[in-house]
Parts: sequence; C-alpha cells; structure tokens
Amino acid sequence: MNEQNRPTRKGSEKSSVSPLVTLLACLLTGLVVFLATFFSLTGYYGSEIEDYRTNYVKRPEKYDVGLLEAALGLLDTTSLFDLPDKAELTEAMIEAAIAAMGDRYGTFFTDAEYASYSSDLAGDFVGIGVTLQKDADGNALIVLVHAGSPAETSGLLAGDALVSVDGIAFSDGYDEAFDAIVGEAGSTVEIGYLRGGVPSNVTVTRAPIEKQTVVSRIEHYGDSEIGYVYISGFDGHTFDQFKAAVSELETAGVDALIFDVRSNGGGLLSSVGQVLAYLLPDGMIAYVDYRSESLSDYTISAENGYVKTGSATPVLYCEGGHEITVPAVVLVNGKTASAAELFTASLRDYADPAYASEAGIAPLDVAVFGTVTYGKGTVQTTYSVGGGNYLKLTLARYNPPTNVNYDGVGIIPARTIGLTEDEEAISVYLRNRDNDPQLAAALAYLDEKVNP
Repeated sequence: MNEQNRPTRKGSEKSSVSPLVTLLACLLTGLVVFLATFFSLTGYYGSEIEDYRTNYVKRPEKYDVGLLEAALGLLDTTSLFDLPDKAELTEAMIEAAIAAMGDRYGTFFTDAEYASYSSDLAGDFVGIGVTLQKDADGNALIVLVHAGSPAETSGLLAGDALVSVDGIAFSDGYDEAFDAIVGEAGSTVEIGYLRGGVPSNVTVTRAPIEKQTVVSRIEHYGDSEIGYVYISGFDGHTFDQFKAAVSELETAGVDALIFDVRSNGGGLLSSVGQVLAYLLPDGMIAYVDYRSESLSDYTISAENGYVKTGSATPVLYCEGGHEITVPAVVLVNGKTASAAELFTASLRDYADPAYASEAGIAPLDVAVFGTVTYGKGTVQTTYSVGGGNYLKLTLARYNPPTNVNYDGVGIIPARTIGLTEDEEAISVYLRNRDNDPQLAAALAYLDEKVNP
C-alpha cells in the first residue's frame, strides 16, 4: 500500500461533522462540478452538439419510427417470406428513401462499393489497360488501349475482340469474364482474342493503370489542320492529360480545335473546372447553389493561371494563364451529362457576344454541334454514415457563367445533327469522318472558318 493512501486514526477521536452534512456537501460539490463541466463543454462544442441534434436525432415530423418497427416486426414474425439480413434490409430502406425523394443520383455504398467508386473518380485501377465494348457476337471489342499499359506492351490493339479471360468466355457470361480482368498488381491473366477473325492468346501481367480519359489527333481536312480532342470523363488525371494534348496540338500549329464530349457522363467538378480555366479567358466558370441554408453557395473562377473555388486555396493550373485563340466546335449527344454539360455550356457562354460584352472580353469562336444533351446540372457529395457505409446525395445545382441552369432540359446545339442507329453503335474511339456525320460536319465547318 502506498504511503499516501494509508488510512489514519487518532485513538477514539470522533468527527464533529454530521454524516448528513458531509453527504449534502458532497452532493452539492458534485452538482457544481457537473454544471460547470456541462456548460463548458456545451460552449466549446456547441456547433457539434447542435449539428447532432439537428441532423441525427429522431425526427417524428419526418418519419414514423414506431410504425416502421411495428410493420417490420409483423413481417418478421408472420409473413410467409423471410426478411433479408440486417445489412441488406437497411440498405434497401435507404435506397427506397432516396428513390421516394426523387434523387436520381443518390446512392448507398458499402465500403467495397465506395472504394471502387472512389477509384473510378480518381482515375486509377489495377488491370491490363483496355476500354471495351460488347460486340454483336457477345465478345469484348477493344476500342482503346491505354498508353503505356500492360495491354499495349503485350501487343493488344484496338479492334481486337477479347473472347475469354482465364478460360471464362465472354459469350457464356460477359460480366463474369469482364470482372476477371481485374486482379492484384503483378498477377497474370490469360487473354484469348480474335484479330481479323484469327484466334490467338496472350499472357498479360496486371499493373496499376492511370485511366486515359483524353485522346487526341490531328485531322487533315481540305487546306486545314484541325486538332481533335476526345474527353471520355473528368477524373483525377483528366486535366494533366488534356493540357498535354492541347499543348501538343497548339505546338503543331493546328488551325482549329474539336472538343468531343459525346457519351461523356461527367465526373469531378474540380477536374472540369481546371480544364475550363485552361480554355477560357479569366473570369467565371460556374456558380454552385446549395438548397440547404447551412451550406454556403460559392463560385468557381479563373484568374492569372489559378482556379479559385469558394474560400479554398487557389489551385495553379498554368503559369500566367492560358486560353484558346482558334475557332472550335464542341460535339455533344444525349449521353453528354453533368460536368461534360458544364464544359459545353461554359464554352458556349463565352462565345455569346452579349455575355462577352458584359464580362468585358472578346467572345470566343466556339459552336456546339450534335444532339440535345442529357440535362444534369446538379452536384452530388458522398458522406460516411458509419459502419463502413457511405451515402451519396444531391445537394446543389451548378450553373454555367450565364447562371442559367440546364438540369432536366439539356443544352441545345447550335447545329443539330443526328446519327443513324448503326452509326450510334460505333464507339466514339472508332469513328472517323466516313462513319460519323457529326465529326464530318464539324471538320467542314471549321475548314470553311479557316479557309473561307
């Protein structure tokens, strides 16, 4: 026993203080300490406590927990059918709430699903580095071999049709064979494929892949050299790839540019913001308008080589800034959505003489060709909701420089040009002026611009 904890007694001496008084004093002291601690913590963590009360306590005016428990109890004990397990039932109820709210883009993720989703947005994955499209025979047609990928090193080419993966035939189960391509970095996979109808096999070693979302080339049309840039999505690597592509085309001295965002479903707002900053004069890029009053609206703009996003630290995109100075066409279709629509609308707005005059700049020479776009002008954010689960929900609209939202409406091209069903079936990566009337029209228009 330690010296300071040893009990002491002085003979038969008795305390002169009543036990009741001692008890009351202890209770009073405890109450004072509790109140002092409570008000101190409430003051220090006031916003967190209020946030908890506002967002996480039961909301009887919003949903009837008692009714829900009664219904589930009856289903569990009486129904001919079995309730799913706890995790599956919880997910189903959350998904039902999202659907009932009309949030077309809201999603509930498990940990594994969120990891895959995040990896896709970042633009990183492990595989062999190909973009595939199901063909008429049920095989997987390679439409793009990613630069520097194991597929490229192994000699696979765009136009090859993958028949099997480790013996799993695409024609027997496309999704199963597709999923089998992915595996651990350093592991190998046996690929069976057709080239010109001739079967062959190759062993490919999987590796980390930086997804290629930008493909470019020079189109020689009439007396013009026109730079073509296809953007399949806006992820964590898109801006660097886009900047490199445009810089190379400008160095080559192209007379005009085509930006193809057909079948581009969107991606990161930060990514498209940087891409637009690289193309546009200094000024407004987008307005983000939240529904909730607890969240602050903000703007995205470009100034002297920096992208400014609300109160966040500005991000350098190009020393001294940059903007396009040649005529351009943006190609769109009904699958052009979200960030790709912001890309289109922003270029269109800066080409509008009225907006350019208001902004005090010369209008860009940009036209939009194709068909009406999808019509998604909203922002989604993903929150952790505990237990390794995540919830993606729609919480804001983002508007182009003229501040006119296109959600549910889409963007109407300056020149509407449709495609036949057979032309639509051809991957954008495999199209050319002979099988793509939209591309052919853009080339002819720009050639006339450059050489009237």
